[in-house]
Amino acid sequence: MRNVTFALACLLSLAGCQWGKSPETAGYQTVAADPHRDTAAAQKLNAEAVKLIQDHHIDDAEKRLKAALAADLFFGPAHNNLGLVYFHQKKHYLAAWEFQYAAKLMPGKAEPRNNLGLVFEAVGKLDEAMESYEKALALEPESVDVAANLARAYVRKGRKDDKTRKLLGDVVMKDNRPDWIAWAREQLALMGTPPPTTQPTGE
Repeated sequence: MRNVTFALACLLSLAGCQWGKSPETAGYQTVAADPHRDTAAAQKLNAEAVKLIQDHHIDDAEKRLKAALAADLFFGPAHNNLGLVYFHQKKHYLAAWEFQYAAKLMPGKAEPRNNLGLVFEAVGKLDEAMESYEKALALEPESVDVAANLARAYVRKGRKDDKTRKLLGDVVMKDNRPDWIAWAREQLALMGTPPPTTQPTGE
């Protein structure tokens, strides 16, 4: 069973420009938007938060991200990364809310939908997780990270169909993470040889 938090490390959104409001004084509220948006400050604060998440300073990252959203409530990457912070803190409801909001702000990006799938999977909602992963993969068909997450959800659901086999095969062929490759090979071996999809016909 793959650890759902493992996949999150590959999905941090990086951005940066100018430094903005202090995270100690800025306030973040989703119910009211400041008409004077400072996107440059939000980008800088978000980039600082990404580094803090990578260094496992989760509480400090949360402060930066809330400051980023106080500067620009509609800066999608900050919502996505705040969702990551809440996921690390096991605040699954808040994480899901932030990922859903990020997905609305970034309709062409796979990351928020993939991350939302991780939340659903972590709380045992496999059907919702699969739906989120499928939407993410539709947006980014070449993403092996999303393919691996979807394959894991299918396996946990007990699926052994051609789509599951293809996803597992993609992980084996395209992933560069040895533990994921070994896991996918193991799952394919457990499934055995797939039956033929068509029957031979004579003249």
